[in-house]
Amino acid sequence: MAGTDYWVYVNRAFKKAELHKSKCGSCKYGRTMHGDRTTAKDWWEGPFNSRDRAWECAQSTATTVGGVPTKCALCHP
Repeated sequence: MAGTDYWVYVNRAFKKAELHKSKCGSCKYGRTMHGDRTTAKDWWEGPFNSRDRAWECAQSTATTVGGVPTKCALCHP
């Protein structure tokens, strides 16, 4: 992989959309640390090949679920 990919974790129950680097321990390329990708209340959007595109997704998705976009405190995207 030439650069870093980004993912957005969306959680409808907690009203958040959180930006992650693909190699983040919480993200693991959109599979999460538990090995699954999606449920009815939370899911991953991505991959995005630029941080800006991923952040745009986080902003619009956060609005959709009634929250604010955030950045992962573990990987600091």
